[in-house]
Amino acid sequence: MNHSQTHLVQLQKALIPVTKMVIKFGLQCHEFKDNIEIAYIQAAKELLREENRSISNQAIAIKTGIDRRKVAEYNQTSGNRKGFNKMDLVVLALQKCKAGGQKSLSSARLSQIIDGIYGQHIRAKAIITELIHAEMITPDNSGYRITDALHQKLSVQAELADEVDVTTQRLFETFYKKMFGEDGDLLIQKTLQSSQIPPRKQIQVQHELKQQLTAFQHTIENIFKNHAANVPENTYPKIGLSQFQFTENTKS
Repeated sequence: MNHSQTHLVQLQKALIPVTKMVIKFGLQCHEFKDNIEIAYIQAAKELLREENRSISNQAIAIKTGIDRRKVAEYNQTSGNRKGFNKMDLVVLALQKCKAGGQKSLSSARLSQIIDGIYGQHIRAKAIITELIHAEMITPDNSGYRITDALHQKLSVQAELADEVDVTTQRLFETFYKKMFGEDGDLLIQKTLQSSQIPPRKQIQVQHELKQQLTAFQHTIENIFKNHAANVPENTYPKIGLSQFQFTENTKS
């Protein structure tokens, strides 16, 4: 296997957790592809800016391989792009029903709502199963009841998505700068791991890691306090680090 093929395999492996997450959020494959194209265009703009080159549709098309007309279309409509995927629209419909005092839906009514959004490309029963699994609805006699926790679950998901968004951006920016020699001496990224911890001890190890990381957080907070100026938040660019624990999923 040559270097190019190796990098492709590594990329596929790296994308699996991201893909799992967007599937959980209800994003379909074609919607994911649309978002990838948008990311390509945005990344090309940043690279052109870093290279002090003119940012034009033609320059973006050359860097990304995306048709110039499509790049132009994106740039013209970027402020008015659709912000919701189909699962979002289903959830919004449930919220609207609940706000109107309709806390229970018949099977026929719920299927009608889903079919109206998905256009029968995916069976309503499959979407209903996902909604039940996400605890947004529960079976109730001959229909389904919209759960009281619907809004709370969505709020928690939104907060987690924002946190993942920021953390992921910072992590990959660090990788990028180290890989291409930008600020390499200033940014540190290190993964410490072990494959010799028996399953029976992993919970205890995770508990001890959490204790150590919590103590480390207090140390970092003190460093920030010692060097912070008496100015409002967001006065200067942010500086800091992100930390997280992980347990590898060994199932293929």
